[in-house]
Amino acid sequence: TKLPKSPDFSVTRLHEDFIWLHDSLIETEDYAGLIPQQNPAQDFDGPREKMQKLGEGEGSMTKDEFSKMKQELEAEYLAVYKKTVAVHEVFLQRIASHPILCKDTNLHIFLEITKMVVDTGRRSKDCLGELTWPSIRLENQTCYINICQIFRRGPYTQMEVDEFFDQEKTFLVNYYNRIKDSCAKADRMTRTHKNVADDYIHISAALTCS
Repeated sequence: TKLPKSPDFSVTRLHEDFIWLHDSLIETEDYAGLIPQQNPAQDFDGPREKMQKLGEGEGSMTKDEFSKMKQELEAEYLAVYKKTVAVHEVFLQRIASHPILCKDTNLHIFLEITKMVVDTGRRSKDCLGELTWPSIRLENQTCYINICQIFRRGPYTQMEVDEFFDQEKTFLVNYYNRIKDSCAKADRMTRTHKNVADDYIHISAALTCS
C-alpha cells in the first residue's frame, strides 16, 4: 500500500476518533455525495448497568447463580464490543477502497499519528511517531486491525446489514403474505355467498310462480 509512510507503525484509536474521522469526511464539501457509512453508537451502558445491579444483588444469590449471571453479562458486553469493532473495520475498508476518500488528509492523520486529543470538541493532531497495527481501544479492551491487509484487499464490495430494517422487512413480508391469504379466502367466501344468493333468487322466483 502507498497510504502509510512507514512499513511498521502502531497507534491506539478510540471510538471517538472514528467519529471524528467520519465527521471530518462529511463536512468536506468536495466529498458531497460520497458519504461513508455512519459509525455505530457505543451501546455499553446496558450491560454495564446490569453488571452494576448484579453486584448490588450479590448478597441475595448463591455463588453459582452470581457466577452464571456474571458470565452471561460479560458475554453480552463482549458481543456488543466485537460488533462495534467489526463496523469500525468495515468503515475503514470502505474509505481505503474509495479512489477519492483514500487520499484524504484526515485519513492519513488518523492512521499515522500517535495521539489524538479532544480540544474544544474537536480532535487536535499530534504528528509524532509512526505506525502498522492500529488498535481500537474500547472500554479498557483492545482489538487489533491489520490496516495493511485492509488496504491490500483491493476493491471492497460493501453489503450493509441493518438488523432493525431486516426485522422490519421480515415482518412486512409476513404481514403481506397473511393479508394476501386472507384476501383470497375472503374472495372465495364472497363468491360462495353470491352463489347462495343466486340460488335463493331462483327458489323465490319458483315459489312465486307456483
